[in-house]
Amino acid sequence: MRRSVSTLIALALLVLAVPVSSLTAQQVPARAAVQEVRGEVLIILGSERPGEIDPALASISALRQAPFSSFQTMQLLARPSIRLVVDEPRDIPLPNGRILRIVLASVTPQGRYRVRVSINRPDQSDYLPLLEVVAPPGDPFFLAGQNFLGGTLVIGVRLGERAPTPAH
Repeated sequence: MRRSVSTLIALALLVLAVPVSSLTAQQVPARAAVQEVRGEVLIILGSERPGEIDPALASISALRQAPFSSFQTMQLLARPSIRLVVDEPRDIPLPNGRILRIVLASVTPQGRYRVRVSINRPDQSDYLPLLEVVAPPGDPFFLAGQNFLGGTLVIGVRLGERAPTPAH
């Protein structure tokens, strides 16, 4: 039951990774021009116990929406920088001993990043089987559901930078 709830949360969060974007093709790099994408992984411990929200997380609107809005405490445990190249896996060790694998599958003609992610333990079957997410530059997507230190481990991935909004 716990695994199905965790998987359901992770799948529901994919909706957050594909917001409607008003970016035009001129505002984002063309697929052929993208050789490497820089980004970051946010490793967060969320808890429903009363506490504080880490100031580094306060400006991320997705973390103020369900299901994350139930967390009264959020602590940023780590924020490793990453560089992704198409079809080259990048493994990030998580504090619970599992491994987050991120693969940049492609860059869409609209400049969005098609990313494959999975979480597993060394020599074990996948906890979170391969998921594919399409994310706009600069907007993080989140995976959650693993119990850790009396709370829930939340993983955020942010790639590229949001294009500047044109002045009107």
